[in-house]
Amino acid sequence: MPEPVTTVGLGAIAAYLGKDGLQKLLGPTADYLGAGLRDFTQRRTENIVKIFESAEKKLGERLDGPGEVPPKVLKSVLNEGSYATEAIAVEYFGGILASSRTEQGRDDRGARLAKLLDGLSTYQLRAHYLIYATVHRIFSGRALKFNMEGRPKMQIFIPFDDFFNAMDFNGKEMQQIGQLLNHVFFGLHSDNLIEGEWQYGPHEHIAKMFSGTTSVGGILCGPSVLGAELFLSAFGQCEKPVEEIFNSEMVFIIDGVPEGFLRALPTKM
Repeated sequence: MPEPVTTVGLGAIAAYLGKDGLQKLLGPTADYLGAGLRDFTQRRTENIVKIFESAEKKLGERLDGPGEVPPKVLKSVLNEGSYATEAIAVEYFGGILASSRTEQGRDDRGARLAKLLDGLSTYQLRAHYLIYATVHRIFSGRALKFNMEGRPKMQIFIPFDDFFNAMDFNGKEMQQIGQLLNHVFFGLHSDNLIEGEWQYGPHEHIAKMFSGTTSVGGILCGPSVLGAELFLSAFGQCEKPVEEIFNSEMVFIIDGVPEGFLRALPTKM
């Protein structure tokens, strides 16, 4: 399947570069633009190939059965996913594509999820994965439901040092930590990927809401239905109820990324 994409993409760019109008407009600079476009197209194609490979891996034996992906989903994954360079983004787009492959070919929820995914920054996406991998680890086997009664019980506390380490912030990013924390959590909350009140702050601030806080303080947040749906979709499991996130037999691993915030704690249980 990747080969036609490569052929069409490079062919379209080659046709564009062959237009006399481009050379007339830019002169010798067109040579730089042409090389850049060819390289860019190759990279986008390589990204799509990685997404297809991820989808095939997630489908496993299901790939041998009947099924199809709605054109709307394929369009969104090609358009949005071709810019994905981070391993997490590739895995998420691959999972959305795998989740959208059904026998009826009608389930196009992945188109909206792909657009939502495309709107997330690298920081927000990594935090989303880490939060939901943590929710999976902490609450597996506790028979919770993603309803109005169950979701408030899923709040977690993430120590600052655990968050900073798992997010892999460098020295320059640590100098902007206030802005990054606001960006990540206001963004995730605005997109309804976390739910309820979230807070971050020093020990004395968080201790008013959670007595188990560490001396360095940290973050309080909780999952949402949409956030869990995106997480399950990222692993090719969108057809399952959101409570499947609590299935202890499920494996939610992305190579090179920690499996959640390892020192996070539940605050309501």
